[in-house]
Amino acid sequence: MEVVQVAQYESDTSNEEFVEENYRINENEKLSKKKKLKKCWIKERTLDTAAEAEASILDQWSKYYTNHTENGRMVYYRCNKAKLRGPQCSVSIYLLYHADHDKVTIYKTEAEHDHHVDKVRGIDENVKKCIEELFNDGIMKPKQIIRALQARKKYGSHKISLGELEQWCENNKNIPTDENESFVVSYKILYNDEEYEDDEDVEDDGGNKFRIFISSVRLLGIISMSSHLCSDATYKLVWQGFPVLIIGTTDLNKAFHPFGLAICSNEKTKDFEFIFNCIQIGLQKINKDLLKPTALICDAADSIKNGFKNVFGNSYNQIMCWAHMKRNVENRICHINDKDIAKEIMEDIEMLQLCNSTVIFKLASALFIKKWKMSNKQTNQSILEFLNYFDNEWLKSNDGWYEGLQLYTPSTNNALEAINKTIKDDGTFRERHVLSRFLTIASNIV
Repeated sequence: MEVVQVAQYESDTSNEEFVEENYRINENEKLSKKKKLKKCWIKERTLDTAAEAEASILDQWSKYYTNHTENGRMVYYRCNKAKLRGPQCSVSIYLLYHADHDKVTIYKTEAEHDHHVDKVRGIDENVKKCIEELFNDGIMKPKQIIRALQARKKYGSHKISLGELEQWCENNKNIPTDENESFVVSYKILYNDEEYEDDEDVEDDGGNKFRIFISSVRLLGIISMSSHLCSDATYKLVWQGFPVLIIGTTDLNKAFHPFGLAICSNEKTKDFEFIFNCIQIGLQKINKDLLKPTALICDAADSIKNGFKNVFGNSYNQIMCWAHMKRNVENRICHINDKDIAKEIMEDIEMLQLCNSTVIFKLASALFIKKWKMSNKQTNQSILEFLNYFDNEWLKSNDGWYEGLQLYTPSTNNALEAINKTIKDDGTFRERHVLSRFLTIASNIV
């Protein structure tokens, strides 16, 4: 095996230079460490017994550590206004238990207190009040309370005045450049209830009124392609109990397309008239032609129908939601004594709903009433009462529940009800929010 010699390595720096470099590095490390401040201890007083000395210490001090020396045992106390795990206050004391006698001497540092007095320890009083309010409102679970407190921090105060509400609307009424960004199409703040004096459906509920309609440019653009409207009110979104009014249309696949949502203090005629007017105002703002709907799909609420008539006139078809109508009829038909007859009547009503024209529906409904009045030979009072109810309510007042009233329009409002469910499930996670926070949530939903 051949051995190869390698030349010896020689460094450019001498050993003295290398030692000097290491010394400088170590010196820099020493300089980087914080210098420990020396405390100046001043003798305060000497007490005869240990019990007297310990009793003289106020609640401001907490035991820190103990040292054993030739002079005796030294027990150090720290200022408990500062946290144990963190920077300590400069002021501290220690008790010297003398080794040669029973007396105890108290020493204290010469420095001033420098702990953060303004720093809140524990839960702040304002937060405690918020937690009490949430607890009184029924929010009792810890995670729900934490989520509510986080929401208050994100969405602002849980209280809002009409003046603040009006200011919020003013700040958000400008049309944004982004077509998907929401804005306030129109709003109305009423500081008295004089407007409701002439309404047929008025209730003397007192208080101030407000109406806010929120939409976006993209949603308003859908209106110009619509021929029929769907409208309804939903609850359990705002903690104060205010209704949220939804308006939109459906396509040929019966999918719902909202135009926006309104937050109102009530759901009376003037409130629905407001949202129907907001549609026209929104179309004017985006330079579109005004809407001329041919049909309104809703339940039997007079406030929706009257509000629609006040804006669009009487030349339209009133389509009664078949699901609402059937539910009401089933609740009433169960009062008939003979359940077999009740079942047959319900089957006939379902056949009436399939009429494909107005002429056929009128003839069929007349024959329906005639059939059951003639069949009721025993003059069953429950059947007569139901027939009178059905004739007055669903053949004279709200007769737009059959399929053939208008082509290419749905016979139910189920698509809108599905949107209401989506808002509650995905928008608010089935939680009721106070009005001030729901305004922000509604803007995000739109």
